[in-house]
Amino acid sequence: MGVMAGKPKAAASVPLKTWLWRAYVRAALVPLLLIELGFLSIYWATSQVVYERSSAAVTQISTDSLRDAAAREANIIAHRLETISALTKVYGDETGRALATPATVSAAEKARHAMTDEGAFVTTTDNGGSAVFYSGVVPVGTAEKEKVWRTVRLDPLMRSIQQADPLIAQIYLNTWDSYNRIYPWFDVREVYAPKMDIPSYNFYYEADAAHNPGRGPVWTDAYVDPAGGGWMVSSIAPVYGPEKLEAVVGIDVTIGTIVDRVLDIALPGEGYAMLVGRDGTILALPPEGEADLELTELVGHSYEDAILEDTFKPAEFNIFARAMLSDLAQDMQGSAQGVGRIMLDQPMIAAWSTVAGPDWQLLVLAHEESILAEATSLRSQLAFVSETMVGILVVFYAVFFAILWRRANSMSARVARPLDEIETRMAVIAEGGTLEGAGRSEIAELQRVADHLVRLGDQLDTANRAKSHFLSAMSHELRTPLTAIIGYADLLEGSEGQKLDGERLAQVHAIARAGWTLVRLVDMVLDLSRLERQDMRLSSTPRDVLPIVETALQTIAPEAARMGLDLRIEAPEPATVLPKVACDGETLARILDQILSNAVKYNVLGGSVVIRLDRDEEDHLTIAVTDSGVGIAPEHRERVFEAFQRLGHENSAIDGAGIGLALARRFAEMTGCELTFESTPGAGTTFTLRMPVAPASAPG
Repeated sequence: MGVMAGKPKAAASVPLKTWLWRAYVRAALVPLLLIELGFLSIYWATSQVVYERSSAAVTQISTDSLRDAAAREANIIAHRLETISALTKVYGDETGRALATPATVSAAEKARHAMTDEGAFVTTTDNGGSAVFYSGVVPVGTAEKEKVWRTVRLDPLMRSIQQADPLIAQIYLNTWDSYNRIYPWFDVREVYAPKMDIPSYNFYYEADAAHNPGRGPVWTDAYVDPAGGGWMVSSIAPVYGPEKLEAVVGIDVTIGTIVDRVLDIALPGEGYAMLVGRDGTILALPPEGEADLELTELVGHSYEDAILEDTFKPAEFNIFARAMLSDLAQDMQGSAQGVGRIMLDQPMIAAWSTVAGPDWQLLVLAHEESILAEATSLRSQLAFVSETMVGILVVFYAVFFAILWRRANSMSARVARPLDEIETRMAVIAEGGTLEGAGRSEIAELQRVADHLVRLGDQLDTANRAKSHFLSAMSHELRTPLTAIIGYADLLEGSEGQKLDGERLAQVHAIARAGWTLVRLVDMVLDLSRLERQDMRLSSTPRDVLPIVETALQTIAPEAARMGLDLRIEAPEPATVLPKVACDGETLARILDQILSNAVKYNVLGGSVVIRLDRDEEDHLTIAVTDSGVGIAPEHRERVFEAFQRLGHENSAIDGAGIGLALARRFAEMTGCELTFESTPGAGTTFTLRMPVAPASAPG
């Protein structure tokens, strides 16, 4: 079928109550709501500014406090380490004098020393003094033993220094020829390896001229103590003789001691501190930081095997080697103190300060959430106020909506009642009935409409009766000459005498076809008039559908043959499996006649029309008529069953008045059937008639 320009879609109608409610919303609620939302927006914006300013101030105060804590604690640590460095200097000076001064020792002192099978000279018993280990990497002779006797006098000083500060774990003396004197005493034979080359360890060579040209006390990085003390750092100082570096003295501080005594600091924000060496190595890490950094602090060590060289902390303890800390490490390398932010398992505030002396850095980490607790509390209070205001607003509008809703219901009831009466009267008019006098309404405009409607009903009833009389009279008047025309055409076709040639015979056939077309048109107009007057009597006798379908197909066959169409019926075998239907046979024939006529007229030359009969459900039988015609355009589908609609074929060569499908739909509804269709433009249309099956007990 042809394509028509689409019309703009009309707005959907709504009930009066809904219309009044929407009017209230537009006129009252929306403006009020906009004003309230405006006030709330201003409040929320102001609150946000206040929060941001307050949060920034609290954050600044908190970070400044954390930075000050880092600087303060770094200074405290520096003072403690400075004391140990001063003791190291004193001990180094005294060691130099002892090495240069001959000494006499008691036989008892000498008796607790012995040579091992491997050539080491060691102490074998504890007399409250130091332990001695001469490794033997340089053969131990009289001169070497003399060096031991000269340093015996250092024991009281070593004991005093070790007991002077709880940070100090042990104090020792190492010489260039691998002589080690260490306090407190332990059995060196169980710890030290024979032929141990002591100058190859960092606690010796970091004090030599290449590493320490200033010759003052210096601090080592973290290392594993060969003496079995575990992980530690040392304050070391060189002892020079007239010609060379004779010895290095040192005071050991274990990592565990630093964690327990130095990093046990009360910090804001559940913070904790760690010591970082000059090269970025984490020297000391408290338990609070182990989980955040996924590290386990090294405080002990296994000495099952002899240690042949110094051992430093692995790479994972270096902040430059950890992705989460690398940016912070760069900042710490470029600044002696500062504050930054890092992301571990959660956001953290980091503050650092340099520890004077060893140039370590004290790094303080605190959870950002704890640091900003006051700002968070402020936000919670502001949020509570905002939520309270919103709650009050919601309650207010709920009450206001309820009042307006009741008001809308009341007003709509007052208006809808007379409108319902008017609608009922219009329905009576639409069904061809007559109206009594109009009821009274308190609304003048509605009363006038009701009065006009009564008069309109009377006029329409008069006009409808006049139309029916006219159609009835005209149908009879038209049938008489049409019958004569068709009769004379039949006489001409079969007359004796001069025989009609092909062209004249075709003209006679055309006269007959036109006459029968007009007869069918008159019949359809009469049927439409009778449907409108409800002047039809129907029966519901159970009937076989197939004979009615075959008759309808024979009726349309001549027209189908003229177009070269293939007509066929597809039904289950045997036909007796099809149930009978409860319907009026004549009405069913008319429905099929209209559907088949439509399928033939709007088909294409050489096409097909297929009628399929099937039982789709237990209580329904379907007749589907499928054509191969031009189909129905989407924009015309809503008007397929409207009377006098040609759907774009008004000016085409296809005859018809556009009432066939309207009649078919109305006949179907009258008989309790359902008529639907599906169509694909350019591929054809299928009309489906769904009929109720007659009860099994009904007579045939």
